[in-house]
Amino acid sequence: MRSLAFDIPTGEGVFLIRDVAADTPEAQRPAARAMRIPGHRGGKMVAAVGAVLRVRCAHQYSSPHLTLQILDREPADEPGWEWATITTLDLPTGRIQVDCGEEPAPPPLLDIDAGAGPGRCAVTLGHQGRADMLARALQVGTETMYADADTTRAAWQEAGRLERYLVRIWPQERHRRSATLPRT
Repeated sequence: MRSLAFDIPTGEGVFLIRDVAADTPEAQRPAARAMRIPGHRGGKMVAAVGAVLRVRCAHQYSSPHLTLQILDREPADEPGWEWATITTLDLPTGRIQVDCGEEPAPPPLLDIDAGAGPGRCAVTLGHQGRADMLARALQVGTETMYADADTTRAAWQEAGRLERYLVRIWPQERHRRSATLPRT
């Protein structure tokens, strides 16, 4: 198992985990579309299409703590996290990166070996602190309504790190085999 953990910036409260080759708007657009809920302003929290996993944080100013784990097999659930469903990513290069929009991610998150070469990987996402971030965002918005820029920026930086995400990636073939082997 390899684990990378960083506080990350987000572009308008969204970050992507994607194949390094999925670097165009055209490659990323299907995940953005899958995240939308017709008639709803916010959309879904997470969507995965093709080589892109798109995650919407609780607020546009979120700067969550992200732990990314590259595993060789399906993990057990870890207590204390709210888990999203398992999904898949098709990784044509077998290399992933965390994309934070206009802000660059820390360099170790820009080119990560997904562990099994090109192919399909299973992905699960756990989260903590989303409700806390939403509550704090309302409070910060009220408290800084007439504050100067430095005070406002400091308040959002402090609040933005309330959210935490745990993303686990492992080869799909092993996941599929373990789920379909007959019991002896």
